[in-house]
Amino acid sequence: MTKEEIELDLHGRPLGVPREIVSRLAAAAAARAGVSSRHRDLSLALGRALDLGHVALSNSEARALQAVLEEEQSGFGAEGEELLRAASEL
Repeated sequence: MTKEEIELDLHGRPLGVPREIVSRLAAAAAARAGVSSRHRDLSLALGRALDLGHVALSNSEARALQAVLEEEQSGFGAEGEELLRAASEL
C-alpha cells in the first residue's frame, strides 16, 4: 500500500484504495446521509479512514458502500469495480 492509498477492510479483506476515490466515496455517501443512517455511518467511517489511513467497515457500512457504487454506475473506475466485488461478498 502506498502513502496515497487508504486501507479499507471489507469482510476481513484489506484493500488499498486511492485517497481520491475514498474522498469521492465519502462525499457521495454524505450526499445520501439524509436517505439512510447507513450512508451517514459510511460517510463518517470513510472520513476516519482519510484521517487515519485505514478503516474496517461493518457489514452495514459495506452494504451502503455497495449501494453507492451501484448508484454511481462505474463512476469510480477499476478501483470502484474491485470495491463493488469485495463489498458484495457477504
